[in-house]
Amino acid sequence: MKLEPEQESILRGEQGQAMGMAMRTLVDYGRAFKASRLVPVQSAHLAGSFGMFNLRAYYKVLARIAASGLKVKVKTTCNPRPGREAGLANQFIFREQPRLEAYLDTIGVTGNYSCVPYDSANVPGPGDRLAWAESSAVQFANSVLGARTNRNSLLIDLCSALTGVTPEFGYLLDQNRRRGILVKLKAERVDAAALGFLLGQKAVNQVPVIEHHPFSRIELKNMGGAMAASGAVALFHVEGLTAEAPDLKSVFDGAPARTITITQQDLDSLRARRPERASIVVFGCPHMTFDEANEIGTLYVGKKTKVPTWFCLIPEVCERFRGTEVGRQVQAAGVEIHDFCPLAALTVRIGRRRVLTASGKLFYYLSGTDYGTVEDCLKGSGVL
Repeated sequence: MKLEPEQESILRGEQGQAMGMAMRTLVDYGRAFKASRLVPVQSAHLAGSFGMFNLRAYYKVLARIAASGLKVKVKTTCNPRPGREAGLANQFIFREQPRLEAYLDTIGVTGNYSCVPYDSANVPGPGDRLAWAESSAVQFANSVLGARTNRNSLLIDLCSALTGVTPEFGYLLDQNRRRGILVKLKAERVDAAALGFLLGQKAVNQVPVIEHHPFSRIELKNMGGAMAASGAVALFHVEGLTAEAPDLKSVFDGAPARTITITQQDLDSLRARRPERASIVVFGCPHMTFDEANEIGTLYVGKKTKVPTWFCLIPEVCERFRGTEVGRQVQAAGVEIHDFCPLAALTVRIGRRRVLTASGKLFYYLSGTDYGTVEDCLKGSGVL
């Protein structure tokens, strides 16, 4: 790997031992993936936002960075809080949350605490190089916004935030963004989250290219989140819709590697047969945006839920949504509005709850969860 003079200086420890270790980590990481150089990044997004009691090594690293006086070099946001208020067990498991947040604040991380940083807190432009972790955020940045990031891990994201660079390989390179598999849709009612879940399973670690369909921004978010969870897919294209796919020719280097057809039967096969058996209904994995909360919230106006129903929103829009007429009526209907990660909040409680969700991402990660369309979830809540 060829390093710039300043990068060599950092590696030698001339800007401090902590910075030198961060650079050494990135150099070793890049060499493992045969990167030829390190390139500047415009922003970072950190995965390590859960203050779990057993992450001692992570806290030692953060403490050392904070004590050295280092600050992140680029705009850096972080993932959601775990929701300690969701139960006594969570309060124990995530008891280091205040300590973790204090470290992040000290080193200059923006405390947005959301897996949807691109909504406003950290908005990349087309072609921007990023050092993001969190699968659904990586997916949206690459696919919808046309930015460039690999799916980085805990601590790799932090090292890039501190140094301002990342190894150039994978989805930072043109050739890896233009190869893929063609996806044809044979369905009258395309449920985007279900489609994402199925494509993740069928296109593991590849680039699906979906024939034109008028997905909304909300649908693209939820489809990408499901795809990233079920198959580690970090980039997809939709013909005539996403940033790098004005047409199919633009995103294929020759013929597609293969073609996949998704039918209505395929999509419907994921749905719970008896949504009314749910004991809790959960929306917001990835976090709901303000527009999404309004869209789904309208369906609860004038109704009354029969089981606990959660809307998990981006923290910065929670209070704004609560203060709207729809937000007030949603709460009057019995819906709880939260700003935490539903996966973390429910993981230690799953044995006592039958969860129903319209999130393909939560459905994949949370054992024992049922999947349903938004309409199914309305039935699960008892409002249909």
